[in-house]
Amino acid sequence: MEKPSLLHQFIRLLLVTAGVYLSFRYLLPLIFPFLLAYILIRMLYPAMIYLHKRWKLPRFLSHYGTLFCFFSAVTGILLTIFWKISTQLRLFFSNFPVYRQLLNAAFCRQTERFCHCIDYYLSLEEGTVLSFLEEQLCSFEQNGRNMITSKAGKALVNCISGSFQFFAMLLILIISMLLLVKEIEPLHETYRNSSFFTPIHSVLVRLKESGLTYLKTEGIILLINWLACSLGLFLIHNPYFFLLGMGIAVFDAFPVLGSGFIFIPWAIIEFFSRDYYSAAILITTYLVTLFVREFLEAKLLGKGMGLNPFFMIAAIFIGIELFGVTGIFLGPLAIVLIQAILAL
Repeated sequence: MEKPSLLHQFIRLLLVTAGVYLSFRYLLPLIFPFLLAYILIRMLYPAMIYLHKRWKLPRFLSHYGTLFCFFSAVTGILLTIFWKISTQLRLFFSNFPVYRQLLNAAFCRQTERFCHCIDYYLSLEEGTVLSFLEEQLCSFEQNGRNMITSKAGKALVNCISGSFQFFAMLLILIISMLLLVKEIEPLHETYRNSSFFTPIHSVLVRLKESGLTYLKTEGIILLINWLACSLGLFLIHNPYFFLLGMGIAVFDAFPVLGSGFIFIPWAIIEFFSRDYYSAAILITTYLVTLFVREFLEAKLLGKGMGLNPFFMIAAIFIGIELFGVTGIFLGPLAIVLIQAILAL
């Protein structure tokens, strides 16, 4: 068989890439709750079959009992996390006036010193730069207030709309899982008898192996780093250790950035403040998160997906540019899907 020309391969690559992008952009948000419901049922189905065949439980009890335990466990974990985060958020907002006052005082002291130096070296009248800066800051503050006031209503509407969409998707997810419990076997039989079974199955197997490896690795890294950051902040008696630990762990998932952008400057400030204990804990926490990410990504992610680390970073960056935060996951998955389709 004659090898396709370079132009033909390039056009095929462009078409497949465009198809994957359009599917992720427009089709995935529509089918996501149903897709997630199917994935969760596939994960729980072996336990359902085990309870039915090994323990001789009725199919209704084994299947729906497993679902009930799963829903109860997930609800308990999410409520615990939500309670902890909301508690620390309430504490932060109650202390916010104090933080703002301290920050303003520190900012004013440093600004006055900086402006005094500029006045001295430029031979200006004392207070010239400070007066100019105060005028600009007042104008900036007023413009900021006007912008926030004008966009507050729109932000509230978006928040209510987003909450409604979230709970609607959650309801659809639960209903889909309840329906799939008794429909998954006929669904598999219909899929196997389809004329599209061979090509679709080939793509899905590759996507399952590589995609699940990526999601599992990133999930493990995120969880471990969340616990490590929270523990480190707890040891320095930070009252927002759980909330900040989660934020730093999420920030660490972005390419190039990492937790060092937060921990290293923080540790330097603590060191020059002569709080050597806090500085040592912060540096140690950063090294732990760095080791966890480098070790697990090297051992699990690169081998599982078969992607060069350079292309992995490029895929994550492009995914973020195209899809936002979810691009951390969608970017590499898109590369794997494109490779699988081109391999047909």
